[in-house]
Amino acid sequence: MQTWNRVICVWALLICYMIWQDQPPTEKNVKMLSMVERYQQPMSDKLNQQIQAKPLNMVNVAESKNTSHSNRSSDIGAVKDTQSDLLQMIQEYIKAHHEKTISEADLKRYVNWIDQYTKDSKIEPLWIIAMMWQESRMIENSVSSDGAIGLLQIIPSTAKWLGVSKSALYEPETNIKTGIRYMKYLMNKYNGNLRKATIAYNQGEGNVDRGKARNWYYNQVNKHYTKMKKLLEELG
Repeated sequence: MQTWNRVICVWALLICYMIWQDQPPTEKNVKMLSMVERYQQPMSDKLNQQIQAKPLNMVNVAESKNTSHSNRSSDIGAVKDTQSDLLQMIQEYIKAHHEKTISEADLKRYVNWIDQYTKDSKIEPLWIIAMMWQESRMIENSVSSDGAIGLLQIIPSTAKWLGVSKSALYEPETNIKTGIRYMKYLMNKYNGNLRKATIAYNQGEGNVDRGKARNWYYNQVNKHYTKMKKLLEELG
């Protein structure tokens, strides 16, 4: 910046001298002036752009931070609203089917665990809720005549294959986590085919692989899922 100030001063003195001498600028001096003006203009424009850009960048950064914070807040709010609606929906569904009342605290735990363990998967939490309803009517200590245990009615041999003990299946979180792990495995095995994975969960992989499985279980889960989804939309 100091160098250009000196150039301008020297050039100004040269012009003054030529005016004092009443002589026109020489061709060489005209070329020098043109070069200075051409170089000086981009520098000036660039400097002005940088000066103008600084406050804009600061505003953009501030807006970006505010937007990011706003998005996070809205995401958190959306999750809370969704869980609240799910809890209300399940309670309404239980009443409509005249089943045993389940405490809101227990339902909240189930919903939180289902949401937690279905993340990063193609399994919709509401589908697991529908399966849980079909399997046990959401009764923690349910045991079927075939020996399936808990909320998602897991056979001890299946749990053992997944590294979970029979006694641990009576723990609601472990039961939900194990059932979802098994569903993830089945979804992967059947290339994301929800119908096959759901049927295999209930009737076994062998029956599905041999083409001997029936659709009744899938149809029942899907029926509950459809009704629950409709009720959830009405509540929303």
